[in-house]
Amino acid sequence: MNEDYLLVQSIKDYAIFMLNPKGIISTWNEGAKQIKGYSANEIIGKHFSIFYIPEDLINSKPAMELKVALSTGKYEEEGWRKRKDGSTFWANVLITAVYDEVGKHIGFSKITRDLTDRKFLEEKLRRSEERHRLLVEQVKDYGIFMLDENGNIVSWNEGAARITGYEASEILGKNFSIFYPEQDIVSKKPEKELLIAAKEGKYEEEGWRIRKNRELFWVSVVITAVYSEGKLLGFAKVTRDLTERRKAEVDIEESIERYRSLAEALEQTNNKLLEANKQLEQFVSIASHDLKEPLRKIITFTDLILNDRQNQLSDISEKNFLKAIESARRMTRMIDDLLSFSFLSQQQDFEVISLQTVLDETIELLDQPIKEKGAIIRSDRLPQLKVIRSQARQLFQNLISNSLKFSNKEVPPKISITHEFLPAKKINGSVMSAGTNYIQLRFEDNGIGFNQKDNEKIFELFKRLHSRDEYSGTGIGLAIVKKIVENHNGFISAEKGKENGAIFNILLPANTD
Repeated sequence: MNEDYLLVQSIKDYAIFMLNPKGIISTWNEGAKQIKGYSANEIIGKHFSIFYIPEDLINSKPAMELKVALSTGKYEEEGWRKRKDGSTFWANVLITAVYDEVGKHIGFSKITRDLTDRKFLEEKLRRSEERHRLLVEQVKDYGIFMLDENGNIVSWNEGAARITGYEASEILGKNFSIFYPEQDIVSKKPEKELLIAAKEGKYEEEGWRIRKNRELFWVSVVITAVYSEGKLLGFAKVTRDLTERRKAEVDIEESIERYRSLAEALEQTNNKLLEANKQLEQFVSIASHDLKEPLRKIITFTDLILNDRQNQLSDISEKNFLKAIESARRMTRMIDDLLSFSFLSQQQDFEVISLQTVLDETIELLDQPIKEKGAIIRSDRLPQLKVIRSQARQLFQNLISNSLKFSNKEVPPKISITHEFLPAKKINGSVMSAGTNYIQLRFEDNGIGFNQKDNEKIFELFKRLHSRDEYSGTGIGLAIVKKIVENHNGFISAEKGKENGAIFNILLPANTD
């Protein structure tokens, strides 16, 4: 046994064995055992066609290979072969005709190498490249195409056709400068972009390009240099049509400019309104003082006349003097209410206070009219809330006073004040702030009530649903209530009670911080 035989027998990466002239296996090495799974005593004496897949056997491929090897000296290929366990593997096969010293054909040498892993990698790469090609070709939102080193178009996808209007047959082979406006071509912009991409790896910008129909469109462009072993092969170009976005940006810019101009105009108007409002507040304050002063004198001097025993007034005169005093007092109350209403627009501080405390203070303040009417006021325990203290007190005072004023003369007034925690929702057509929780305060009485069709009118300034002779008042109280609620970003509504009476529902943001 010579050294060459031992060397062949020990090789494991290659199957190396001999066939006789008819293809019968006569030798077997360790590599053949590793690759094909047969031991020497299992395979020697068998025909080498045992390694071939059924379709190759049907086509008499083993005999054809030996015939070619005999006529040309060798046969070489890559193809599928079969192992002992029935599994297949991708093999590189070399069959060489063997002759003795006198030139007589004595058989064939056969070398087989298992290239299954490489085959799978190649197939995986091929499928990947095929998927990539199909992906690029079918992408519609991006123009993706290749340029050669001179900028000539060598590939074209569906997105490029859709964006530019050119079909592949119309554009392949043409220079990509065809998409650039005339001024860009004159300034050699396309050439400069390729130079930058070749030098820095890529070129990126947004700008105007031209479609086939000569229409301008705004694009985002990325040009990437493609190299192989240090040699520039060409460029990959990705184009996205951003015309609609550009139009939107222009519209936004124009809107911002219009808004800026409008804001400046509004600021000027607001400054004028603030100044006018300041002057109006000063006027109201001064006018109210100047109006109340003569009213006080009318009341004072009328009282003096009535109380002067030396004056012999007729019953009619005395009655008229009393009416004059009442009118003067009504005018004073109206001026006070107007002042209160005007001051509600002034900025005031919010603080967290107990609404129960506010109610208790209000009941104490209205103690005399409550006792005169024999009114019964019931309330659940009201919560804390972040409010303007003075306005909260005025809110309670006006609503309770309103119930006392418009009570049924035949039965004592009953006033119920309750509260409920409510999440944000739609009430009376007013959409409240999303995500804001609310406290609902419910004021209900058993008074004379009102017609349901007037449920919005009762909050209007100077609006009266009953005659002044029948029920006194200025017609400002509920307007003040509504203004206070709005100052707290709340909502108010009114409804007729089940058995006459009135119900006022107030919703205020449940803020305690």
